[in-house]
Amino acid sequence: MPRILILCTGNSARSQMAEGLLKSYDPRLEVLSAGTEPAAQVNPNAVRVMEEIGIDIRDARPKSVELFLGEAFHYVITVCGNAEASCPVFRGAVRRRLHFPFDDPAAASGSDEQVIEAFRRVRDQIGVRFRDFYLAHVRASTPRLRPARQTDIEAARRLLADCALGAEGLESQFPDGFAVVDSGGELVGVAGVEIYGEDGLLRSVAVAPEHRGTGQGALLVRDRLEWAVRHRLRAVYLLTTTAAEFFTRMAFWPVERDDVPEGVRASEEYSRACPASATVMSLPL
Repeated sequence: MPRILILCTGNSARSQMAEGLLKSYDPRLEVLSAGTEPAAQVNPNAVRVMEEIGIDIRDARPKSVELFLGEAFHYVITVCGNAEASCPVFRGAVRRRLHFPFDDPAAASGSDEQVIEAFRRVRDQIGVRFRDFYLAHVRASTPRLRPARQTDIEAARRLLADCALGAEGLESQFPDGFAVVDSGGELVGVAGVEIYGEDGLLRSVAVAPEHRGTGQGALLVRDRLEWAVRHRLRAVYLLTTTAAEFFTRMAFWPVERDDVPEGVRASEEYSRACPASATVMSLPL
């Protein structure tokens, strides 16, 4: 999931409301807010209008943007003109900076009810704009597992090359038996099971570097093993030069090369692509 930093001048109203709203769309999101000139406290009117829609920001505190200058974020979003003009250069990696300007409700004048109405109006505007942002940029880019398509083959080749894995013989059974992880139209994970008689060969298990450590590799392997069970295979074999520990956690165990069925041994992946030093592993189904 992306890391998002929302910036305002005082971090007392607009950015705090935006943080609360984004978190309400998906509690898994890592959303932070800060100010270029943080106020002493969150504006009580912001707390009140957020409570009206069931979002509690009573414990929120304004924070200085200086706290986050060395960190990496997928998105840095400014919500007021002053913050956009004075936003410092981030030393951490920022994939994209966005600016969604909103009026400052704390600058509203008039009766107490008129001021509260100004906060409600800005709250609702923030809700619409950040909901659109969430749907277009966050949810759409959430990695999802799906069956491979023939049109995925070149992207799969590129991913395997990026992961220093060979693609020899990939086209022989692709896309049948293969699954991919798609993130906003970008292929970031792949794995496949090729069928040889009653046995399967798990091959081409790869996850893009920026998505490693998120469980995508294990998700792909489990999905392919379920696919193998549905196709009534009796066992699945694999070869690995660097990931024996990972596959051991997935219940595979080393076997002797002579114990591998002849059909699997005749595959291009087994007979030509993988070095003799590779570990051979098996999982009975």
